[in-house]
Amino acid sequence: MISSYFTIPKVLTSIECQEIINYCTGKCKTSDVTAPVHNKSTIIKDVRNSINTFISPDELPMIKKIVDCVVKVSSEYFKFSLTNIEPIQYAEYTEGMYYNSHIDSGETLDLDRDISVSVFLTPKNQYEGGNLCFLYPTGWVEANEQQGSIVLFSSMLTHKVKKVEKGKRSSLVLWCRR
Repeated sequence: MISSYFTIPKVLTSIECQEIINYCTGKCKTSDVTAPVHNKSTIIKDVRNSINTFISPDELPMIKKIVDCVVKVSSEYFKFSLTNIEPIQYAEYTEGMYYNSHIDSGETLDLDRDISVSVFLTPKNQYEGGNLCFLYPTGWVEANEQQGSIVLFSSMLTHKVKKVEKGKRSSLVLWCRR
């Protein structure tokens, strides 16, 4: 099992980050987290409070730069090739919004993910709180959220987005499979 995360700084420029935010922000709806309960997909309350939308890699030119970087780093750092990237999620967290601890891989084939990716779009000085954190035996470790940077990590690694105290945090999330 891959138990660490890897940060790639400055993959996107501040202009590219703002273009993604401008393109996606008006398309967002309340985020849903579902789980199978009695063979039905049921929305789980109190796990996530955010808004999001999904985009495909061909909707914006800078998305190809992200995908190319993720494929290259996965091959070099995690030592395996990616064959599938799900639709990309754009998420916004404003004051009071969060995503409690979870993993991105699940029991069904449609949640059989290997690598998760976060792309930080908002400059850190525009929000407080809202940090992406990973759970290790020694406790929670916060990612260094710099605008335009990418974090790759095992989809089995427990993580969360802390509650935003002030401002707005925007990010992209990718889920990848071998």
